[in-house]
Amino acid sequence: MKHIIHSLTTCSLVDLRHAVAKGTGGALHFSFLTSEIVRISYQFSSIRIEPAYEQASEYMTEPATHLASDDVLVIQDEDRVFVLSCRETRIVVEKETASVSVWYRGRLHHGGRVGTADTVLPSYQLRCFTKEGCADSFGRFNFPLEADDEFYGLGDKSGSPNRRGRRFSMFNRDSLGYDASNSDPLYKSVPFLLKHNPKQQLVSGLLFDQSVIRVIDLGRESPFYFMVESEGGPYAYYVLLGDDYHQVMAQYYRVTGFPAFPPLFSFGFFGSSMNYVEPDDAQDRMLAYFATIEEHQIPCEGMYVSSGYLKSPEGKRYAFLWNTRKFPDHRAFLTSLSERGYNLCMNIKPGILTSHPWYEKLKEQGYLIKDQNGQPYREFFWGGDASFIDFNNPDAKNWWKSQLKEQYIDHGCTGIWNDNNELELEDVGVEAYKTRSLYPIKMAQASYEVFKEAQPHHRPWIYSRSGYASLQRYARTWSGDNASDWKTLHFNQYMGIGFGLSGLPYFGHDLGGFFGVFPEEELLIRSCQSAVFQGRFVIHSWREDGNPTEPWSYPTALDPIRSLICEHYRFMPYLYTCAYSAATEGIPLERSLHLEFPEDDAIAVDCVHSLFGPSILKVLVTEKGKTETSVYLPKGLWWYSKEGNAYRGGSECVVPYPCDGSVQWFAKEGSAIPTTRGVQHLRSALFTEVVFLVFPCLTEQKTVTTQYFEDDGLTELDQQSYNLWECAVTRNSVRVTKLRQGIEGKGKRMFRIEVPAGFSCSDSVFDPDALQEGQSRLLSIIG
Repeated sequence: MKHIIHSLTTCSLVDLRHAVAKGTGGALHFSFLTSEIVRISYQFSSIRIEPAYEQASEYMTEPATHLASDDVLVIQDEDRVFVLSCRETRIVVEKETASVSVWYRGRLHHGGRVGTADTVLPSYQLRCFTKEGCADSFGRFNFPLEADDEFYGLGDKSGSPNRRGRRFSMFNRDSLGYDASNSDPLYKSVPFLLKHNPKQQLVSGLLFDQSVIRVIDLGRESPFYFMVESEGGPYAYYVLLGDDYHQVMAQYYRVTGFPAFPPLFSFGFFGSSMNYVEPDDAQDRMLAYFATIEEHQIPCEGMYVSSGYLKSPEGKRYAFLWNTRKFPDHRAFLTSLSERGYNLCMNIKPGILTSHPWYEKLKEQGYLIKDQNGQPYREFFWGGDASFIDFNNPDAKNWWKSQLKEQYIDHGCTGIWNDNNELELEDVGVEAYKTRSLYPIKMAQASYEVFKEAQPHHRPWIYSRSGYASLQRYARTWSGDNASDWKTLHFNQYMGIGFGLSGLPYFGHDLGGFFGVFPEEELLIRSCQSAVFQGRFVIHSWREDGNPTEPWSYPTALDPIRSLICEHYRFMPYLYTCAYSAATEGIPLERSLHLEFPEDDAIAVDCVHSLFGPSILKVLVTEKGKTETSVYLPKGLWWYSKEGNAYRGGSECVVPYPCDGSVQWFAKEGSAIPTTRGVQHLRSALFTEVVFLVFPCLTEQKTVTTQYFEDDGLTELDQQSYNLWECAVTRNSVRVTKLRQGIEGKGKRMFRIEVPAGFSCSDSVFDPDALQEGQSRLLSIIG
């Protein structure tokens, strides 16, 4: 049976921020959380939304409940439409079809009629369907599609950052060795779309807050509309408005939660390979890895420890049960590595194999997801049939947290790596199917909470392979089990852009590739070059022959890779500041040049180069055998090469790019990029020496301001234990201002200003701790 809402007769205020338009078949509810965040909800007279679906929606958008606005909502009843106005936002609702159009600053951003009078297309933006005698329902949203509309987001998606013209399944899958150019689905599905029309210079966001979304079609089915098909409801979506995509992303975070700010050390270099802990000599292999790291003087924060430590002699991976042949005293072993300064992120999986020694006890206690008959639901998993911990059960969640504490945290482990947590339930009769997309978030939340309970004022380090909208509140992520080939290296860069536009700013890729043939030397070095400006620098692999990918896998690659890791650490003050901005403002670390410079139509949507943070144009080579690359510099400003040569924007440069230990990049004019020297271990972000690479403005009368953030690397931001600096750069000066002071440096510290060749800076070295909050240091630039 088809259900539609139409023939609206009334539209009235429920309270100052909510309105309801009633008609045949139900009503439309409009909730103005702010004037730029509006939830549009369809409530059908004959469709009941089950509590599980409602609760799932409320869970992923819980931060939105804290939004408050004093903006006035006004309703006008006109001949054929109702008009709802709130500051710069105007929603027009057609009475006949209940079609919604959202206008912002006088321009149509979303909605309207699909097609024309001559096209046979749906007249209603939402149609729902049920079977007689069955409470289950599904709905199809159809919205108009303009010729120049582009779409970004959706989470882990292959191909170009622009999703236009594709149809995506929103089902989280374990995707070992996926094709990064077209595989679908992958590990993470985020029902958020960033809609951009470069011709009209319009941008908006759409968040569909349902837990079961089947597919999202962005112009593959029809050139006239895009479509979202969801199951169970609630049938609603958020419209997020702003003047640019930064503002729209901030609105998304206001609804789903700003990213949890990871600790400083998590941005450093880590070792990782399944091949370390699969063999019987796992403990010796881990120790040998760290010994080799120290021998070669490679900066390293620790290791992502794969699940082989849980692999029984029979080859089964049993959650929380250490293999004592491999690790006779794992508590002492973990503690010893922690005391040496190494951070361990422990891999754990939520599937409990039916052969697990604890399975019957967990079944008896009711800690496992149940089927229709009240028995533990069984599904395929790594190693055989398994049942899954029910994180919606408070007792099961607390038991899981107690095991994380007992097995890892009490012995110095500083991170939890939630893996194989896609929960690939396909049985629609299982109650957990309704909320399966939130499963990895609930698992990440449990990990997050146990760290907070142990150290309330410290920031947890949580990884999750799978996710959905709001994962960022608890965990960071990576692109999963990628392949060791050039195509994957190239398309993983696009996936990174997509992560940032899906609310997941802290990400990375398994450098050299996780799966497949051993990476050739050139591919491994190019992969490491790509990670210098990235929030995760990890070489991770699984090789059937037992041979892990390592910095020293090729003797001639060791020096280049060590140099690239050191370069990553040199830029850590800048990278960490970008991470702070992502946590507080919602701005991606890696940014699409196409979206950053929307007025420059010469920038290709699929440009592999990107803007890292506010200042650095990241340059890449992702093709075999190339020793140079072409870089287009966006127009409207001047750019500097890393050597200090200035180029006018709007030009294209051919940049020599050897496959060695160097990286190529450009800086915006007016940049003040904080760097450091000689750091081997990330103990604190109060660096002893900070060198600001300052690139004077060449555009007349221009001033550029950027920020620099520093703290102890661990403490939560709400404790206010950090310093925030502002650098204002002109043609002839740089002013460094301490905006806020919340922590004292230890020992003698130094800020140094460096300018390109041809310029000089007076009094370029000063003591930052000599300045009080609000005070500045003005330095002249000559040249």
